[in-house]
Amino acid sequence: MSSPKNKKKRNKPLLNPSTLFPLTTANLSLPDDLLLSCIARLSRLYYPTLSLVSKSYRSLLASPELYKTRSLLNRTESCLYVCLRFSPDCNPRWFTLSRRPNRTLGRNNKFSNYLLVPVTSPHATSVRSSLVAVGSDIYEIGGLINGVPSSSVSVLDCRSNLWHQAPNMKVGRTFPSAEVIDGKILVKGGLELKDVNSAKWVEVFNPNTRTWTTVSFTCGSKEWQSQYDNGMASHSSSFCLVDDVSYSFDHGKLKWFDAKVGDWRFITGLEGLPKFLLGCRTSWHVHLADYGGKMVILWDRHDRSSNCQGRTIWCAVISLERCSSEEISGTLEWSDAVLKVPKSFEFVHVLAVTV
Repeated sequence: MSSPKNKKKRNKPLLNPSTLFPLTTANLSLPDDLLLSCIARLSRLYYPTLSLVSKSYRSLLASPELYKTRSLLNRTESCLYVCLRFSPDCNPRWFTLSRRPNRTLGRNNKFSNYLLVPVTSPHATSVRSSLVAVGSDIYEIGGLINGVPSSSVSVLDCRSNLWHQAPNMKVGRTFPSAEVIDGKILVKGGLELKDVNSAKWVEVFNPNTRTWTTVSFTCGSKEWQSQYDNGMASHSSSFCLVDDVSYSFDHGKLKWFDAKVGDWRFITGLEGLPKFLLGCRTSWHVHLADYGGKMVILWDRHDRSSNCQGRTIWCAVISLERCSSEEISGTLEWSDAVLKVPKSFEFVHVLAVTV
């Protein structure tokens, strides 16, 4: 979120591949280090399309060297990941936001074309787990496996889109409250009744040392103060935090809250948002997430083209500006239909990583 007094330093703009270099046979024969330097300057939104060029491109796109180059060139960016579940399959499926191939900006340079593409890495997930993002990784924490609370922690490396295991928690948890504070994962609750009074009620995971430690829930340490102290549930899909400001979708309205103001206020601006979003009265159909300092909104509606046998997921990205201590304005950057899904589906989670 930008401020007239304190503008954050933004990463350099990422380029359209057609303006950087055309995908020709000559380019396919370029040395890998030169290709890495070129690809690192592109938005990751184009990577699913580039992966179709050749096996060597797919290898480069998943290589650690590419992301080291992106970091050195200050080309890191936020990437959106969406987890969905399609009945009767209980295993969620992951998607990431991408640019549609061979599409360009419209005449007004405001709306463009995007879609959600599948992440094909297989993963046997647990039920009622919690998900958080740290850097370029998504952590799946706890849940039920064969009806038993699990201490398992799985990690999706969003640079390669591959899963691996992290060290287990000290105790099994079902749908715990999980949040990221100062780069560490704070996990609370989700215990069986016999463990409710356990000293392991709160655990903290340090991704750098890959270790779990327990902390006293009653210690009152400000370091671990919850970011949801304003009364919003940490599992609420229609709630997100952007730059320490709380945002919520409620009965067709987007609102914000911070401790300095002390009450919920409506976001001003927002011209161009689809009317069927603003007319949505059930907030559980609308999902918000922090998207690199912007707010992303996903929602679904009946797909009339298929006689209501399916639904369409829509996405909108909104930039936020703090106009004054009592006003935040939102500007719609784009909105688009991004995925057609069966009628019987559900959102599991929406979150962004930095790669």
